[in-house]
Amino acid sequence: MNSGRFPYSKWVGTFLLLLVTCSASAEKVKVLNLENSLQIAKENNLTIQSAEQNLKSAEAQIRTARAAMLPRLAASGNYTYFKDVQKSVIYAQGGFGFPIPGEETNGMSTPSPDNEADLIELEFGAHHNVQGTVNLTQPVFAWGRYYYGYQAAKLRYEAEKKELAAAYEKLRLDVHEAFYRVLIAQEFVKVAEQSVALVQKQLGIAQTSFDAGATTNFDVLRAKVQLANSESQLIRAKNGVKTAQNAYKTLLNLSLSEQISVEGSFEIPEIQIQLDELIKLAFETRPEISQSQLNEQAGQKQLSVAKTRNLPDLAFFSNYQISHNERLTQMNRIWSLGLQINIPIFDGFASRAGVQQSESILKQLQLGTKQIRSATEFEVRNAYLALLEAKTLINVQRETVAQAQESVRIATLQFENGMITSVGLTDTQLALMQAKVNRLQALHDYVVGLAKLEKAIGQRIQ
Repeated sequence: MNSGRFPYSKWVGTFLLLLVTCSASAEKVKVLNLENSLQIAKENNLTIQSAEQNLKSAEAQIRTARAAMLPRLAASGNYTYFKDVQKSVIYAQGGFGFPIPGEETNGMSTPSPDNEADLIELEFGAHHNVQGTVNLTQPVFAWGRYYYGYQAAKLRYEAEKKELAAAYEKLRLDVHEAFYRVLIAQEFVKVAEQSVALVQKQLGIAQTSFDAGATTNFDVLRAKVQLANSESQLIRAKNGVKTAQNAYKTLLNLSLSEQISVEGSFEIPEIQIQLDELIKLAFETRPEISQSQLNEQAGQKQLSVAKTRNLPDLAFFSNYQISHNERLTQMNRIWSLGLQINIPIFDGFASRAGVQQSESILKQLQLGTKQIRSATEFEVRNAYLALLEAKTLINVQRETVAQAQESVRIATLQFENGMITSVGLTDTQLALMQAKVNRLQALHDYVVGLAKLEKAIGQRIQ
């Protein structure tokens, strides 16, 4: 009896476990809309993180360039031990060969090197030596070299800020494209499901007519083939949702195993701005243009720095030194200050080459600014024309879906009464499905086109 109860209890426990697991899985589904998707992308996107690190690096370069204009204070110290110190021998009388004061030179007796009493051994230095030095240097005049470098660093920092802004704009467009790609994929699934339902209804009508002997088996076979095709399209649509979701999760830097759901709608705001005004706005607010202009200004400062490399510079210095050893009764202290001038005489033409290189870099930056302006105008024009095209398609297809639905309703009634064949009904069903797909695609193209236009001009369109 117990053996009979055990399998029953085991199956009940397994069922409850699966139920709890399924409930936990359902709770883990993350619902995303466009707003929180943008926030998640800003926090997790690797491109944004890289741009933020570039900005921090540029900020550190400002501090480095500023440090070149400030005084530099350095201290050093050392301890030296000499096992053996230097020794020297001198004559006891008239040391170093000089006569003793008060004696006549002629009366001096010549010391004999063989007589040790006439020699004295002296030690120079000490065994234990301690020395410390404090050095201060301050650039006084360098033809603006350090100031130009500081200005160039500040300009590069501002350029990096514009690059970060451009990265945000690009990310915003990418999020819009990926978000609405998932949204339209989900809508395609609904359209495919509606198509399957229509074909199933058609198959039921055809089967009923065939069973009653009113029609041949042709309509049934054709409906079955059409049902298989619709189900295939539904499978592809569902797989398209998974593919779009994986791309979306990759963009947001989310785990591919994480379950997400996208909620949103295709909102169609009206735009009243003309093309010329949009191009003017793009030239004023597009971060890539501002970044290129700032880099160009920084290049001019770097050229000014390069031109000072072969010019003299003046610096102030001051030194304070202390030393002590076991032979001294008082520590030595030495303080000095002065001015130092450095005059480049010949550097192997390195300064001239540096100027030429800076001039070439500046020319490249100037050409780059022109290219970016031209590319920006091209991007704005294309985005504007694509937006107008999508808006026109939306207006054209505004009544198409309703008309196609009415056509399917009439064709279904006619098919039920034997007035048309399954071919005619299938044509109207395909036309309805195509009308829904075209309208969804037009709505998708409009909202994505609007995001592209806003990215092209570098600001939101009110």
